Amino acid sequence: MNITINTPSKTERELVIEVPGEDVIREIGKESERIRKQKQIPGFRQGKAPLELINLQYGKQIEATAVDTVMKNAYRDAIKEHRLHPVNTAEISDIQYKPGLPLIFTARFEVVPDFSLGDLNGMQAEREEREVTSEMIEFELKDIQYHFGTLRTKEKPAEIGDRITFDITEIDPATGVSLIGRAFTNDVLRLGEQYYGSEFDEQLIGVKTGETRRVSRQLEQYVIANPQQQGTQSPTEENYLVTVKKVEAVDLPEIDENLAKEMNYDSVEALHNGVKERLQNQLHKAAQKKFSENLEKEAVRIVNPSVPQSLVERYLDGFEKDYKKMSKTPVDSRKLREENKDYAREQVQWYLVREKIIETQQFTVTDQEIDDYLKDYAQKNLLDAERIRLQYRSDDRRKELKEKLMDNKIYEFLESKADVIVLKR
Repeated sequence: MNITINTPSKTERELVIEVPGEDVIREIGKESERIRKQKQIPGFRQGKAPLELINLQYGKQIEATAVDTVMKNAYRDAIKEHRLHPVNTAEISDIQYKPGLPLIFTARFEVVPDFSLGDLNGMQAEREEREVTSEMIEFELKDIQYHFGTLRTKEKPAEIGDRITFDITEIDPATGVSLIGRAFTNDVLRLGEQYYGSEFDEQLIGVKTGETRRVSRQLEQYVIANPQQQGTQSPTEENYLVTVKKVEAVDLPEIDENLAKEMNYDSVEALHNGVKERLQNQLHKAAQKKFSENLEKEAVRIVNPSVPQSLVERYLDGFEKDYKKMSKTPVDSRKLREENKDYAREQVQWYLVREKIIETQQFTVTDQEIDDYLKDYAQKNLLDAERIRLQYRSDDRRKELKEKLMDNKIYEFLESKADVIVLKR
């Protein structure tokens, strides 16, 4: 077998493969025998018909199948011999075959490009540091008050802070006809909570028990993963009929020792400190996530590996599938994919860089490291260590945790290479 390897681009390989004609003839013989055993020919017991008769009746089918089998085997042997790793199904073209002559064909496919990380020293990454403000604490305490508040039915129009119980039906904006499967009963909302958005809440201010009101809700048509593209997407609107069944005022409790004890704190001061600590942890986690994303983007910018288009399409396939599951409205697949193609490309680039870091740094995560992490997690959160270990005994959960610990090593490596710019907020 003769193989010529062409490189149309960094991510493409083209193999021109020539297989001796004898290989095809041999495969034709095997296929003829298979067909003879399979087919019932009048006048002969099954499997006993002459091969000449079999070839006369099924010759074209036998030859086509044999040529296909020989090409598959030759392609498999070729990529194995030259240590090529296709990331998509090869496109077969320029098939040339005549009985007695070599079989020649071309196989074109994509591969992960060969690249190096280069010098990552001095990469720039911003880390945001935010302090908990008194406004944040007050907002959180207000939410706690609402949670422990006492409900009181009211006849007056609803105001911000009131709780309403309602039935809601999505309707066609043009005809006002209810949409099948889009009706919900006894939904509950606190006005000002902005669960459906601030505009939704504002349209229900002043509503009374027993009143039906038409409200609209502005939605983004697509989830644009890249924030820089947010301005290019088209908004869409959902329309509803909301029938209010009850309006209730919420009498808020005082923030005193009793409320603190309800929250398992010894004093009001401890409650304030606990709220502040929880908020600080939330801010830290959010900042750390953003910092990790900044490290990813900077590493991708510096390394900038070439991307196989098939991997981008595969990412978009998954993105589109997930979005369609969540979407309440028809999805324009072409537009969805077009608006997210740049983000998909960046995600594939990060995947390639991530794998290269793991390879060059020889990072691994052992079972002992997983067990040590779970033990430490249990101690820090005052949980039963054995119970936590049992929760992570399944392969899927351990695999998920293994990926998390691997990410930690990767981000630590990138941070060691970075000049970190701290932004105080």
